[in-house]
Amino acid sequence: MNTTDKGSILIVCLFYVITFASGYYIHKNQLLIEKNDVKRLILIINSNEINSEKNSTVVYEDIGESQPTQKVYTAGSVVAVSSIYEQKGYEIVHVSEFLKKNLGKEVVVTRIWFTKKN
Repeated sequence: MNTTDKGSILIVCLFYVITFASGYYIHKNQLLIEKNDVKRLILIINSNEINSEKNSTVVYEDIGESQPTQKVYTAGSVVAVSSIYEQKGYEIVHVSEFLKKNLGKEVVVTRIWFTKKN
């Protein structure tokens, strides 16, 4: 076998080792990121976005990043939504409600503060 052939085989093997190692590292970090739940979050629920007939509620989840994320749950009330988060391991810290005018209608806005249980 030629010296350049041995060198080529060594380079290809080294390339494969680096590729597999970096793939494993990325995969391992991705799994850790998915398991890392937020410690605190705020749910914002508008009363006009609760549809008890279709059993759906639009929830805005604020985890302290740029914009709250909109999620739709199959729950017909604020209590049902809060129980979903309690089943995920969160506990309620504070609940507030206030009236807000939205296109001439009064809407009750409910905010629920959660923290992750230890």
